[in-house]
Amino acid sequence: MKDFVHLHVHTEYSLLDGIARITKLVEMTKERGYSAVAITDHGNMYGALQFFEECIKAKIKPILGCEFYICNDLTRKQGKDDIGHIILLAKNNEGYANLMKLNEIAFCDGFYYKPRIDYDALAKHSKGVICLSACLAGHIPSLILQRRFDEADALALKLKNMFDEGDFYLEVQNHGIGEQKIVNQYLAEMSKKFNIKLVATNDVHYLNKDDAEMQDVLMCVQMGKYLEDENRLKFSTQEFYLKTREEMEEAMAGFEEALDT
Repeated sequence: MKDFVHLHVHTEYSLLDGIARITKLVEMTKERGYSAVAITDHGNMYGALQFFEECIKAKIKPILGCEFYICNDLTRKQGKDDIGHIILLAKNNEGYANLMKLNEIAFCDGFYYKPRIDYDALAKHSKGVICLSACLAGHIPSLILQRRFDEADALALKLKNMFDEGDFYLEVQNHGIGEQKIVNQYLAEMSKKFNIKLVATNDVHYLNKDDAEMQDVLMCVQMGKYLEDENRLKFSTQEFYLKTREEMEEAMAGFEEALDT
């Protein structure tokens, strides 16, 4: 079976959002013969130690990371609308130390609705870190959907220059959501224009497709909503699971190089 490394994975430590148990995540990765897997929980690294130990025990490579909440300026209370997502992965020990420092900043200095960092903090602690532009909630995809293309381009170049050569990637996903097709098309153009590599991920929140209903219940608990509430926030598809390489190839047709990356 051809290798595939999931780089965007939410475990049980994405509280009231992810339901992927770390032990089962590592077990399934091992069973499929994949060489590595990442952990990128929302706004925290609570599961890092358990995840690391389970991966080492299973003899697969642990990639420690976090989907940070990021804003433009920590000193300003700008409300929830300014908060975007960004994926940061530790490339080495220095990178892990920087993720720890950013996590500290997020909780001690930046907490406003969510534990936040800003781009200034990220620039100061970018060494040894690999960055992905994140899901539709990332600032770059959001700007693209708002047709603010010049701002999206400027932010992509800013991030490219913030990290070591080749350590910033534009993240493409396909969960059957129309907006993702729009974003992916522009990211592909941006990739060529600015020589930034694409990387394909699946925004994993649960391990098996039929776990989607359970995750939906968890989201209701988080928001204090009922399942019957048609106006509540919910995932519009059941594609946020730990897909196989073959399923990823089907979902990301035309992005084969991004899958290999």
